[in-house]
Amino acid sequence: MKTKRSRQRSGSILLEFAFTIPVMMILAIAVLDFSRISYYRFLVADASGAASRYAAFHPVTDVSYNVWMQQLDTVARNTVEGSPWASASALIVHPAEITVVTPGEKRITVKTSYVYRATLPWPGLPTETTVSNQVNVVGAK
Repeated sequence: MKTKRSRQRSGSILLEFAFTIPVMMILAIAVLDFSRISYYRFLVADASGAASRYAAFHPVTDVSYNVWMQQLDTVARNTVEGSPWASASALIVHPAEITVVTPGEKRITVKTSYVYRATLPWPGLPTETTVSNQVNVVGAK
């Protein structure tokens, strides 16, 4: 037979559980969002790294710039292609900036970005933000 004291104890456990579950769920979703934005940050860095490697090893001229830029875009998107959570078509590959440093070398700046959308609208935080990465490559002309 249950005593009054044991019924109060089981009621307090149920009350603690009811208060704890929403907090734990919010923390779990926050960890999920933080993990996703970190994943997208690494994904964008990998895409810009692949595009900068292409830029470093494939010379560009004024005549071949458009074809070269299309290849740069393709290389960056192919890096994102196998991702289960990111769309390659949503990756933004900005036009490469080419600056002549000295007569014998030039600097190529490759920038990629991705628009991240949060799982839940967090109070005080934007629901979407742009994750971007920029790589500078200095190479021979």
